[in-house]
Amino acid sequence: MDDFVPELAEQLEIGYQNELGEFSLQIPASLGNGHVYGINFPNGIGLYTYKCSFKEKTQFRICHPVVKPLRILYLLSGELTSQFHNSEHVQKLKHHQHLIAAPLDQETHIINFPANTEVNLTYLEVDRLKFQQYLSFDLHELEPVYYRIFNDVKAERRICQVGKFNMQTSEVLKKIKSSELEGFPRVTYLGGKTLEILSYMLYRFKKEDHEFFSNNIREKDLEAIEKAAKHIEENIAMAATVHDVAKVAGVNTNKLQTGFQALYGKTVNEYIRDVRLSKALNMLSSGRKNVSEVVYELGLSSRSYFSKIFKEKYGISPRKLLNGAQIQEIPSD
Repeated sequence: MDDFVPELAEQLEIGYQNELGEFSLQIPASLGNGHVYGINFPNGIGLYTYKCSFKEKTQFRICHPVVKPLRILYLLSGELTSQFHNSEHVQKLKHHQHLIAAPLDQETHIINFPANTEVNLTYLEVDRLKFQQYLSFDLHELEPVYYRIFNDVKAERRICQVGKFNMQTSEVLKKIKSSELEGFPRVTYLGGKTLEILSYMLYRFKKEDHEFFSNNIREKDLEAIEKAAKHIEENIAMAATVHDVAKVAGVNTNKLQTGFQALYGKTVNEYIRDVRLSKALNMLSSGRKNVSEVVYELGLSSRSYFSKIFKEKYGISPRKLLNGAQIQEIPSD
């Protein structure tokens, strides 16, 4: 969010700098010392770095009226706590720990800094809607673990997971902190390092997800769910019922629904709808099809219904997107 550092500066009643989209400010001596940097890239990923110490306990309350972000915090030194304002749970973060945090819609994410403690913090902030539009493929083509994380553009599921980050991530974070590059080379360097950090976390997601399902879902059932998902993708124009999909997968409807909820966080019908919308987003963004052609290709009979569900998910009508408008973040109800 490009307005984070400027708004923080306003709250602190100080100025800030903007160098090719990288915003920065210095903590005033009356409050402590240190700095905050922030930059957002066209793919919807932002990089924020803090190195600061406050004279008194200080609380940062982060909430955006329309962006539904996923944040991945990395604490290189010091300590802090994190919480969501609608939850009583307070998560303590110590040296060399990471926190994956995704607040619910309209929920404030609170980061508490202790007094007289230098905190060396970096976090990635992913605007999941913008990130999805940036991809050159349909979101449902991703593995289920990534689909569950990045498809939640309405922030319907809260995430709060703590762990230790590996040495590879630590080294990249240190390189970012110590970089003396300036201008455009710095911006491109930070963009590359941000993706490198994200790639390490995505690998971790996949590894932990595989371990969970290996221990909780039989291999045969997992294969059946994946077969069903592939059938839906390859036959999206055919209005298949849950019973039809279950028959193709070789399982009963209850097991199919349970499996889809576990693997994708969706019912079968919700997954079918999301596959259609993901394909529609890809086709309309590329300009390959007009709205009527997209509706036909997706196996829908009502253009008005398609426009309604598309706008509900992406915050823009199909026609406006086709005419070159950019997807805007979903407005709050």
